[in-house]
Amino acid sequence: MSYLKIMAKVTSVLIGLVALGWLIHTSTATPAPQRSAEQDRQALITLENDWLKHEHDAAALERILAPDFVHPVATGDFLDKGQHIHYSSKHPPRGNLKQRFDNLTVRVYGDVGIVNGIVVTSDERNTDIDRTIFTDVFVFRDGRWQAINAQETKMEKL
Repeated sequence: MSYLKIMAKVTSVLIGLVALGWLIHTSTATPAPQRSAEQDRQALITLENDWLKHEHDAAALERILAPDFVHPVATGDFLDKGQHIHYSSKHPPRGNLKQRFDNLTVRVYGDVGIVNGIVVTSDERNTDIDRTIFTDVFVFRDGRWQAINAQETKMEKL
């Protein structure tokens, strides 16, 4: 399957999840205090940085991920929140690796936020050894931003 077909399918799934999240949220939401788009954007950047820093910490993930969180993975499985936390906390990376964001973009649509970016992994010599492109979807619920979907794709060298 071509890269464009795969990306089209991923985009279709994400749009469906955002729409579903919006429908669920609007049917159960209580009025939220006024927030500005810039406040939301900064809050999502802060949350993404916290997630990257603590991606293998079960307690941090419990706070960051919504109860209805879904993580489609390369095996064709859809991990729920508990499965994601279990796997992530049991499989930490080597201790000498560092990660940072590249091309981080945030779009906010009311109570839905979408973050796209690239996670760059480097070794102890600061040599980039891996790049992963991702999309995370968040919803503002219960007075805070929560991740409802995460998907990433390992980038191939061109």
